[in-house]
Amino acid sequence: MSHVNQGQGIGETVDFLTKFHNISNKLKKRFLRKPNVAEACDQFSALATECEQKELWQYAGLCWLAAARCQGTLENTSSEINLLVKAGRQFLTAEKKDNDIGCSSIGQENIQVSSVSCFGHSMARCSNQPGFNTISAGLSIELALALGPGPAGIQQLRKAIDIFPTSKAINTLVSFHIRQDSSCNFILTGDYVAALQILNEFVEFVEACVAAGARGNYNTILHRCEVTRVLLLLILQPSPQRLTPSLAQVLEKYAWAEENVNNGLNMSEDELLLLQSLVLACQSHDHQAVLELESELYPYFDTEQKELLHKLIQVVSTQ
Repeated sequence: MSHVNQGQGIGETVDFLTKFHNISNKLKKRFLRKPNVAEACDQFSALATECEQKELWQYAGLCWLAAARCQGTLENTSSEINLLVKAGRQFLTAEKKDNDIGCSSIGQENIQVSSVSCFGHSMARCSNQPGFNTISAGLSIELALALGPGPAGIQQLRKAIDIFPTSKAINTLVSFHIRQDSSCNFILTGDYVAALQILNEFVEFVEACVAAGARGNYNTILHRCEVTRVLLLLILQPSPQRLTPSLAQVLEKYAWAEENVNNGLNMSEDELLLLQSLVLACQSHDHQAVLELESELYPYFDTEQKELLHKLIQVVSTQ
């Protein structure tokens, strides 16, 4: 278990298990006598505090979880939620401490599962209580930050936004997307269809959650996504029948040489005109024009987009 030295740790483990087992026995039903659940809850809480002081984080989590179950039996929902969160935090701390010292404990995967489970149960209890949606969303964000910018963390952020959309949740989702950017992985492996799908889903999700007045706060990431989507569409050249309405609109914005086009992303006039020229050159299969545009577009593109432009030139050259 987390932070348990071999000599002293074994003794502490045995001592903990003995105390935990003794308290658990008090909850067993006896003939003509109801178990004192409230007393057991207090004792589990005291044992949890003792484990925290000894930095036995995983054991503390087990005790808070047992105390939460007691409160659930007593139908004290607010206390149950609070104790479930305490348990989840202790499991997260146990995992973090193990990772910090580079020494995984036995059953570390179960530690993360336990933390996610505790937070999940607390959020489920919140959903049944009026006015607890902000608490539930906050717990999702807390868990997402602990899990980091992977699929599990992103899932928790989306859950938080679905429950109660806040700028913090959306900003964190944008940050996670940039740090993980799984679309980059698909681009590197040449799976442009998957990359386009991920970018499109992300843009639609952000646009659906962000109020029109606050959209400007996300223009930088949406701008980057739009340019990348244009390049992917030009490489893939999907037929009109296979284009979703949102992707069709993306391409249409740059398919006409109109100077007054406003895409709402604070794109400079020069970049806008260059993208329009690129789309028109690709549609007319003008390889020379695309080559001439390459050097002019480079200052506006990031590394990933430059790679896509290079691939696009190869595609146009074979047509």
